[in-house]
Amino acid sequence: MSADQIGTIIERLKARWPQATYELDWQTPEQMLVATSLAAQCTDERVRAVTKTLFVKYPDPKSFAEADPAELEEELKPTGFYRQKTKAVLSINKALVSKHGGKIPRDMAKMVKISGVARKTANVVLNCCFNDPTGVIVDTHVHRVSQRMGLSKQSTPEAIEQDLMALVPQDEWTFFGPAMVLHGRYTCTAKNPDCADCVYLDLCPRVEVDGPRPEGPPRLPPPVTSEPDLDAWVQALGPEFDKPYFKKLMAFIDQERAEHQVFPPEDEVFSAFSMTAFDAVKVVILGQDPYHDDDQAHGLSFSVKPGVKVPPSLANMVKELKTDVGATAPKHGFLGGWASQGVLMLNAVLTVRAHSANSHKDQGWETFTDAVIQTLNNRAEHIVFVLWGGYAQKKGQIIDRTRHSVIECAHPSPLSAKKFFGSKPFSQTNEALQSHGQSPIDWSHLPDR
Repeated sequence: MSADQIGTIIERLKARWPQATYELDWQTPEQMLVATSLAAQCTDERVRAVTKTLFVKYPDPKSFAEADPAELEEELKPTGFYRQKTKAVLSINKALVSKHGGKIPRDMAKMVKISGVARKTANVVLNCCFNDPTGVIVDTHVHRVSQRMGLSKQSTPEAIEQDLMALVPQDEWTFFGPAMVLHGRYTCTAKNPDCADCVYLDLCPRVEVDGPRPEGPPRLPPPVTSEPDLDAWVQALGPEFDKPYFKKLMAFIDQERAEHQVFPPEDEVFSAFSMTAFDAVKVVILGQDPYHDDDQAHGLSFSVKPGVKVPPSLANMVKELKTDVGATAPKHGFLGGWASQGVLMLNAVLTVRAHSANSHKDQGWETFTDAVIQTLNNRAEHIVFVLWGGYAQKKGQIIDRTRHSVIECAHPSPLSAKKFFGSKPFSQTNEALQSHGQSPIDWSHLPDR
């Protein structure tokens, strides 16, 4: 494979997975080493569930090294092969304490001398925690994808890594490994790889993949209109933050978090703004208030994170998406792919008490989001406002319809879905954009990151 082809692969990886990293939760490199050890023969999702409490009980190598084996076994049972993993975790952390002062040695040779640490595990820690290009991560996903794409004909992880290190520039190693893991996990899967949605379809020989090659060009990631820039939002909305209503609202939220569980998490309340730059907004999809059940709300209206069950309203949106523009239904409900293209996924109310719908209404959020809509309304650039249901349509009455487009229809809730189906909001949005000389939204672009 030529240097140009490798360059194209890396370029497309960066477009599809710009923030690629290993999907484990950790706060220290030492915790990352434990999490990676537990991931053998276990899903990352289950490892994350275990380490959420494990790292509270055992926050550092010393606490792991002194752990009671029987208690640790109970903690690790959900990860499978827990007896072997308990021995490995104890051995690794005892070595860190006795030989390395309780810290990860930033040296590949020293890492692989620790009993239970293989080269792949060492690469994960050194690549992801220190951005140290010691090699290329080769797990089961990278092993499979590398062979299918013709990047290596070797059969062992060590030999495949050597091939990849020879092909990929060293300054890309720390990105390339995690990105290839994600590609293998979500697109180039072991069974039924989604070749039709693969960004490398034109470059891939599809080694040992059954079935005909999908027709047409590869589905390339759409360009991000601009980098998300919270400073631009802060500058645009700055006066709101000093007003009495907003200060009273923040005090109310602080009190609610002190006494109750509140969604979304504090660092995700303004995700709609951090994921869609102010100057990039082309479309606004207005919701009412966040989902109120566990793990659902994350700051984008109608969206849930990957792995979370798709709520009924979102499921109806996906059905209409398929009939309207022929998009293949995603395997998740994360709408970040729209946000990155300039679709502001805005709720009228940005927080909610757990399991209590509309519990934060009339506390000031409506005033703030009215200011957001008015600020966007004042922009010279054309924007499409998508208003589903009476609540959104009433809130959208301030929009100047001589300069902006407004698409109104029933809400996708099961209560009004019969009127929502067939409304074609996605194709209507693109028609409005194109009539004003703007690029359409690729509604089918819904990666899970």
